Amino acid sequence: LFQKEVFVFSPKGNLFVLPKNSCIIDFAYRVHSDLGNHCIGGRVNGRMVPLKHTLSNGDTVEIIQSSTQTPHREWLDIVQTTKAKGRIRSWIKKQQREHSVQLGWELLERGLKKHSCHRRKNTSDKIKQYREKIDRVLATLKLSDEQHLLASIGSGHTTVPSVIKVLFGDVSRQSTQLPHSNPNKILPPQHATHSLPGAAATTASETILVGGTRKNLLLNFCGNCNPLHGEQIQGVITRGRGIKVHRLDCKYLLESDEERRIDAAWDDDEDITTTGAKARPKRPVWLEVVVCQDGPGMLADLSGIISSLNINIEGVVLKKKSSNGGGGLVARFEVMLSGVQELENLMQKMRMNKGVISVARK
Repeated sequence: LFQKEVFVFSPKGNLFVLPKNSCIIDFAYRVHSDLGNHCIGGRVNGRMVPLKHTLSNGDTVEIIQSSTQTPHREWLDIVQTTKAKGRIRSWIKKQQREHSVQLGWELLERGLKKHSCHRRKNTSDKIKQYREKIDRVLATLKLSDEQHLLASIGSGHTTVPSVIKVLFGDVSRQSTQLPHSNPNKILPPQHATHSLPGAAATTASETILVGGTRKNLLLNFCGNCNPLHGEQIQGVITRGRGIKVHRLDCKYLLESDEERRIDAAWDDDEDITTTGAKARPKRPVWLEVVVCQDGPGMLADLSGIISSLNINIEGVVLKKKSSNGGGGLVARFEVMLSGVQELENLMQKMRMNKGVISVARK
């Protein structure tokens, strides 16, 4: 009769009805949203289980939580209840907006540093000047307030040059910047609606710093070129997906709109742990190895070289070099590397192996 539902209990004996195939996360959100947001696992009938564990009729469920836990996008693939999906999407959307506002402020601050105007000593004049300028931008772009403006810039829906054009008109006609005048500043997101232009604010760098240990919802890497630490990079502000980081020779970067490009560099300081050790995350790279003969142990030799450098192999694709009986082999390895130096060491080791014709990154 109740094939589409499961009946489970809390440790105190309270009954909860959930859809069939519900998991630990569904139960946590059914009890309380905060419990779901901080859920890291659970105990079912006294036994520890992972988040994706499917609940059954009669289970007694206890949720284990951590203050450092937050919802993950992957949770949407395993939860069943509408409430859980709604709360997870709401949290992700909120985090994306906060990142968009912060990124939008940094991008606009960088653009405004190239322009300046005469600053008056009278506070009321500065307030009036600021309001007139920002109201003109909001009216032109049909946005309700400064937070929406910054979020729109950070998400890529509004470009900084379009805002500059509304603020200053034709940039080519602007007069030369005065030697002692300060750039206009838009204020940090949390104070943007209350502060005045030119007030103390953290100065945005001319370059976006790309680190590895800190997650950023609006910073991702191009899947075509897969840049590694140590390679020259540049960012592209995409619509709704933040900044995508490319290698300088990536065809997608070269084909992108120049107005959306932004300088980027690796943030070495972010990759240092509290013990002083490097903690760069591994990134996927495909290597194509061409060998003259598919002799016994050739694949094992190549795999052994990779393993000897403590490099993980994520995938292997093998194919014959040609169909005319030449006997050659092309092996493609997907490996996880922390930087360009590790890549060069691996390629050098592989080229030294007998029978290897060429090693190239793909």
